[in-house]
Amino acid sequence: MLSPAAFDDSPTRPLAAPRRTTRRRPLALVLAWGPFLVPATLATSVGLIGLAVPVAGAREQLTRVSTGLTPEQILDSARDADAVNAFYYLLMHFWAELAGDDVTMLRLPSAIAMGLGAGLAGELGRRILTPGIGLCAGLILAALPAVSRWAQEARPYALAFLCATAATLLLYRTLDQPRWWRWTGYGLLITLTGLLHVTALLILAGHAYTVFSRWVLSRQPALFWWFPVTVLSLVPPAPLISLGVRQHAALLAWRPHLPWEVARSAPEVLLGSAAAGLLVIGLALAARWPDRALIRELAALAAVPPLVLIGATFLSGQVWAPQYALPALVPITLCAAAALRGLRLRALLALLAIVALALPQHRAIREPDAHRPAPAATTAAGPISVSPAGPP
Repeated sequence: MLSPAAFDDSPTRPLAAPRRTTRRRPLALVLAWGPFLVPATLATSVGLIGLAVPVAGAREQLTRVSTGLTPEQILDSARDADAVNAFYYLLMHFWAELAGDDVTMLRLPSAIAMGLGAGLAGELGRRILTPGIGLCAGLILAALPAVSRWAQEARPYALAFLCATAATLLLYRTLDQPRWWRWTGYGLLITLTGLLHVTALLILAGHAYTVFSRWVLSRQPALFWWFPVTVLSLVPPAPLISLGVRQHAALLAWRPHLPWEVARSAPEVLLGSAAAGLLVIGLALAARWPDRALIRELAALAAVPPLVLIGATFLSGQVWAPQYALPALVPITLCAAAALRGLRLRALLALLAIVALALPQHRAIREPDAHRPAPAATTAAGPISVSPAGPP
C-alpha cells in the first residue's frame, strides 16, 4: 500500500506495525495486550455482577425450553417458528448438557461473549488508531449499561456481537495484508454472525463502504475478494434467514408501534442510559483523527444498523430493537475515544462521568423484574408497547 503523508485523507494507512526483531520490553507488552485484556476482564466482571438476580424473561424461558429438546426437535420446530434462532438453540442445547439449564448458566455464555467483544473492540482500536484509544474505547464500552444488560440475557445477541466485532477486526487486518486464510476466517465469522442473529449482518454495509473507500486510493484488485467471500459466507444462513423472514412477515404487518417514539428514544435504549449515552454520542460526534477517511468508515459502521432498523420500523412495523444494533456500539465508542486522543486527564474525567451517569441504570437492570416487558402505554388506538426490548 501507499504510505500517506501526515494528515492524509486516505484510508490506506497500514494497520499493522512492522515486526521488531528486538526483545519486547514490559511497556511494549502492556501496550500490545492491555487494550484487549483490560476491557475484556472488566466487561466480563461487570456482566457477572448480579447475573442470577433478574427473573428469566419470556424469551429466556423459550431458550430454556429449547435446551430440553433434541437437535432434531429444534430443527423441526424451526420450520414453524423462530427459525432465525435455531442455530443458537442448538448451541445452547449442547451447552446445557455440560453446564445445566439453570438460568445463570444459560446466561454465562452471553456474559463471556460480551466481555470478549469489548476486548476485541479495544484491540480494533489499538490496530487502527492507537493503544490508548483502544483501551479508552474498551473501557467506555464496558461502562455502558447496554453491554451489561445483554451480557445477562440468555439470547444470541451477545454471541452475535462478538462474531460481528471479530469480523470487523479481521476485515481491517485482511485489507492491510490480504491473505487467503484471513479471507477464510472473515467469511466464517460472517457465517456465524448470520446464523446467530440476522440483523447483526447489517455490519456488512459498513464493511462494503470500508472496502470501497480503501480501493478508491489504492486500486488494489485484492480488495475485491471481499465480494465473493461475503456472498459465499451468506449461503449457510440463507435458508434460516428466508424462513425467518416469512415467519415474521405477518407479525410485522399487525404489530402496533410508535415510530417517532422509537426514533426519539433510540440513543437512550441503544447505549442503556440517556445521560451517559448523550455524553458518549457527543464525544463520538467530535471525533478527530488525521486520517479522516477512517473516521468516515467508523461512522458508517455506527450509523447503518440503527438507521436501517429505525427506517424499517417507519415502513413496516416494529423492527427496531436495541439488541439488534449492538455491533454499532463498537465504532461509537471508538469515535468517542478518538475525540479524547492525547487528553489524558479529560479522558479520565470522561470515563468517570460515564460511570457515574450510568450507575442508576446499572442498578435498574439488576432488579428482579428487569427482564420482564415494560408496561404498555395506552392511546386512543389501544395499548401500545413501548418496551425498548422490541420484537421477540
